[in-house]
Amino acid sequence: MTHDSSRPIELVAPRSAAAKRGRFSRVVLAGPRWFWSRTKEAGGLEDIRQSGRLIRNLGATLRQGPAGPPRIYADADQHLDMAATARSHGLSVASLEARIIQRRRQTTRLAWLAFAGGWLIFALWLWQALSTPWNAGRMILGLEFIPFCAVFFLLAFKNAWQNWQLRTGRLGSAMDYLTTTEPFWPS
Repeated sequence: MTHDSSRPIELVAPRSAAAKRGRFSRVVLAGPRWFWSRTKEAGGLEDIRQSGRLIRNLGATLRQGPAGPPRIYADADQHLDMAATARSHGLSVASLEARIIQRRRQTTRLAWLAFAGGWLIFALWLWQALSTPWNAGRMILGLEFIPFCAVFFLLAFKNAWQNWQLRTGRLGSAMDYLTTTEPFWPS
């Protein structure tokens, strides 16, 4: 077998006609294939499927019902029954009281930090409202800050309420907390 010196030597096997047609169709269809894949991404089909799975799982969780019996017990006057609660948690009464003291300190700290955060966000909102020129953007800016203020103040209220419950040893409602004659501020 002799080699023609005018032709270069082929180092790969020659392609068949079918392989050449397949390569040609891949090249020709590359643009439409790329466009279709980007259209699917932009349409958010996978996001819609994930959201559907989330809703289905949340529905299944709701259909299961309550988790089980309560682990915090109170008498008819809503005062904590320390012995029954400690037993339900597998603790002694002394260790439950130590945990309540620890949680009370934690709720005090969280209530004051959230309260300070709410006032800080409110001060930033007020500063922005006064320093921004009057236009539609100013109104939108004002509306954007309201949820942050509300979250911080609600978090402060929730922790102060829990602190009051731990301090008094009562499972009172939020209205009981607001109308109590005992000190309002967490300690």
